[in-house]
This record gives sequence, structure tokens and C-alpha cells, in this order.
Amino acid sequence: MKRLTAWNGIDTGLGLASNTYKQVLMSGEMTIKELICWAAGRGFSWVEVRDPDVTMTRDELEGIKRLADSLKIRIHYSWDNKDTLKEDETFYQGMENAALFGPGTCCRVLIAQETVRGRKGYSKEEVEKILPVVEKYVKQSKELGIWLCFENSMEPIRGDGAEYFGMSELLEKCQEMCVTFDAANATNCTTCINPTEEQLLEYYNRFSERIFYFHLKVTKNHQLLDTVEREGDFHVENLFQAFSSNKDMKICLEIPQQPDLRKMTAAVERSLEVLEEIQKQQDADQCCS
Repeated sequence: MKRLTAWNGIDTGLGLASNTYKQVLMSGEMTIKELICWAAGRGFSWVEVRDPDVTMTRDELEGIKRLADSLKIRIHYSWDNKDTLKEDETFYQGMENAALFGPGTCCRVLIAQETVRGRKGYSKEEVEKILPVVEKYVKQSKELGIWLCFENSMEPIRGDGAEYFGMSELLEKCQEMCVTFDAANATNCTTCINPTEEQLLEYYNRFSERIFYFHLKVTKNHQLLDTVEREGDFHVENLFQAFSSNKDMKICLEIPQQPDLRKMTAAVERSLEVLEEIQKQQDADQCCS
């Protein structure tokens, strides 16, 4: 099976987030191990295993790793932490779990999604609580040899620096912090301050050394689309072009969930078709230049 990619020049392959298959997995139509087998056969380079409440046992995680190793597919790991306003033992357990998948494992985690829901951004006081906790977590992750990648969920990519604050302010103040960049989260209606495509690119370019994990999905008119498409609130080609200068950039497909395996497979395949169209256009443009 041909190895999937999102853009010629980004050589890390393409990942698949298990969260996309959440409803399929919960219904029992497919197990996480079956999903990993399918992803490996379809040409994905890794699966991002979502363990929302950090409830997977060590035996389960080690079984996933053995399977992935046998299929020559990488595992990255994520969980849905409540917030980083105070330390949480579950967060430390999540990091320990991630370390089971080996050095360099990326962990998509949250900052304080529920705190910022329905608001423009964080208050100055909330930022002052978040920063020391994030710094402690990052220190521990380095000792474990893993990467914590804090995702922009409902916070803006930049605040106004006075009344509300977002990802940029956190990155400015915490120099060791890395992120999962989710452009569609930023442009979705669930985020109160939506950036333009130019602002998305500016954000990436400014912090590119600390942005090497990307969740791929698209919005149009600030609503999530079921599949990756070329026309939306931003153009994925323009983001990919910016990403191509980063040899470590990892692009992970994380489109919205569907209620059953048939519909989910159709949405994934449509998204892969669009990525193939983009790369064919990229090849044609390069031939003509």
C-alpha cells in the first residue's frame, strides 16, 4: 500500500486520529486494534490513540504498541485533561502512558477548554495560574522523552493583551511550550474570536519551531465540514506550503465523527481524495514553473 502524504515535501507521512472514529469504536463496529490494522494497511504512518480519561491499562497500551510495532506504524497518544489551572495526577499518568510508546511520542493535550468556552479568551489571572502548571508538566515530559503538544481548542490564537489572552500570549511567556495546531478549531464557531487565513499563517510562522503537530480538518462559514475540502475559511494548501519548511511537521487527519463505519470510511476516503488532488495540482504547478 502506498504511504499516504498530505503535501509533497512533508515527508513524515499522514496520521489518523482515533477520535475521528469515536462513535464507531463506542458502538463496537470496530476495536482500536482493528482501526490500527486498517490504518496501517491504508498507508497511514501513525495513529493518534485518544484515551480521554486516561483509563487504558498498561497491558492494553503495551498490547497496542506490540501490534503497531509488528505493522510498522507509529502510535502517538492523547487525552482530554480538564484544565491546567492546577496540577492533576491524571495528567502525570497520561504522560507515563505516552512514554510507553517510546521517545518522541507526541501528546495532544488541552489547556482549559471548559474555562474558556463561550468567552473571548483567558483572563490575566487565569494565565498566571496556567503558566506554572504547564511549565511543570513540560519539565516532566522532557524527562520522559515525550512531547506535550497543547492544542488550541476554544481559546483564540491571540488575545488583545489586555482584557483577554490566547495561545500566542501563553507561548510568549512559556518558552518551552509546544502546541498542536488546529486551524479548524480556531476558525470554528465554538471559538469566539476567529482568525483570518493570514492570521493563521502569521501564528504558525511566528512559533513554527514549537508547532510540529497539526490536526487536519476544515471549516466553511465557521462550521466544521465532514471532510477535508480545498475551499473553506482557510486553504489547506497555503498552510501545507508554510509547513513544508519544517522537516518534523506531522499532519494528522481528525475530521468530524460519523455515526457508523460506512459513513466514516466514506468521509475519510473523500478527504484522502482531496489530498491527492492537492498533490497532483502541486506537481502540475511545479512542472510549469
